[in-house]
Amino acid sequence: MLVDDVVRVPVADGWRLSATVRTASWPEGRHLYFTVRGGERDWLPVRGDAFFAALVMPAMALGEDLTVAAPVSPRLLRSAQTAMEIYHAWWGARLRPVRFAVAEEAPAEASADGVGLFFSTGVDCFYSLLKDRDRHGRPGHRPVDALVHANFDRHRGADYDRLLSRVRRVAAESGCAAVVVETDVRAATAELVHWEEFHGAALAAVALALQGLLGRCLIAASDQYSRLPPLGSHPLLDHLWSTEGLEIVHDGAEATRTDKVERHLAASPLVWENLGVCWLSRPAHNCGICEKCLRTMAAFDMAGSLRHCRTLPTVLDLDRLRTAPLRSEGAMESMRSLAEDATARGRRDIAEAADHAHRSAAQRLYQGAVR
Repeated sequence: MLVDDVVRVPVADGWRLSATVRTASWPEGRHLYFTVRGGERDWLPVRGDAFFAALVMPAMALGEDLTVAAPVSPRLLRSAQTAMEIYHAWWGARLRPVRFAVAEEAPAEASADGVGLFFSTGVDCFYSLLKDRDRHGRPGHRPVDALVHANFDRHRGADYDRLLSRVRRVAAESGCAAVVVETDVRAATAELVHWEEFHGAALAAVALALQGLLGRCLIAASDQYSRLPPLGSHPLLDHLWSTEGLEIVHDGAEATRTDKVERHLAASPLVWENLGVCWLSRPAHNCGICEKCLRTMAAFDMAGSLRHCRTLPTVLDLDRLRTAPLRSEGAMESMRSLAEDATARGRRDIAEAADHAHRSAAQRLYQGAVR
């Protein structure tokens, strides 16, 4: 796999960093890009770091050595070896170790001043944002000043515009800049890698493209330290995509989803007006009936503030929770965690419903395996 033609070019309302990727499967090449709408030229240095991070796993899936004809951070080159070893240990023969080569090692440069947080309006990123705001003024703390929204699916239209308006509203009320990046990394690699395994590297690639703006960037954790399954964004992995000038941080794994709502989100009007958690419906809209919406509603209900949340139904339907379809092991584990949190808080009604959903899904999984 060869990455070359790394260039930075102006576009209609911003700047784009792009490269051409050639493999045995793509002999004529495919273009990868990161476009910052309304961004500045110097935010996107002409380096190969972003493309290197984005293509380690696809190269492993193809079993092809990865060569980047552009400067790449020496730190990133070293630590990517560890990331590759973790990928192979977790996901086995599908991801085979390969070799890396670069045109040159990028010289160390002064770190940018910005501190970013990937932001989608969900529970995890809101928790990291509100926790960060509570730390303002503490000695040595560098506060988040940029909310980075990555448009991996290249959404367009009124629904997406409404989602961006929420992101920008939260940024403005938090004293942050809203930085919107569109990239085709997910679409270009979808036939090679599973998004659940790849998304951490994809987020890191976006941050690496922005090294002229960011010296530190947070990726909000989706799981807790006590129950960390193999996942593309993980405290073992995320920091490995750092460079000499950019620190990437996995943030928030100390708390369950219920803890996050209880500690910071439940009392925040900013959250009540702008929370977006649903992955089954269109952008800027929560369906209120999928398992993720229902788990979030349960957490707000236990915190006593579901009635305030304007982006979700204000009454939790326990029958829907009991029968929620759980289509992945991650969803099953999250429902089990909810049952434990509800039990610890004396909410036997929610605990029973969540436990029933978990046990039903586990039984279906077992029956499927037996067949």
